[in-house]
Amino acid sequence: MWPFSNKTTEPGIKPSSIKVVNGITEIDVRGQTCPGYLLAINKAVETLDKGTTAKLLITYPPCGEDVKAWCRERKIEYIGLIQEEGMWVINIKK
Repeated sequence: MWPFSNKTTEPGIKPSSIKVVNGITEIDVRGQTCPGYLLAINKAVETLDKGTTAKLLITYPPCGEDVKAWCRERKIEYIGLIQEEGMWVINIKK
């Protein structure tokens, strides 16, 4: 069972939070599913400066291949995926 407690309840597609931790932007889309989580990531990454490293916090199981394909399409560097307790963390660089 995946934790969906961070699911956004506000209308519109957007990340639950965007914050900078130790110089890395964290984009939290935990609890969102396809295609909403990818649209929320896209919207958040558009606001970042070129060269910014971001950490995506995701609970949607097929996220790795989805985000990897999205990065190729958008010419964003896919750094890697780590599975942590109850979520996946994907690192990218705009």
